[in-house]
Amino acid sequence: MTYRIGPGTAPAIGDLYRAGPGDTIVFLHDARSRPDWLRYWQAAAVAVFRGAALTVVSA
Repeated sequence: MTYRIGPGTAPAIGDLYRAGPGDTIVFLHDARSRPDWLRYWQAAAVAVFRGAALTVVSA
């Protein structure tokens, strides 16, 4: 599954914590404008440790 995180879109935090091999997490270029973006970044780190792929869009 692909999880997109941006100002107007984001999955439930728990879904990211359960992500693993075969999943991709995409942080959109303006995701840092979310007040809770650090919680998503932490959940993404756990998912990457479990085997998920991470993409950060910078432009």
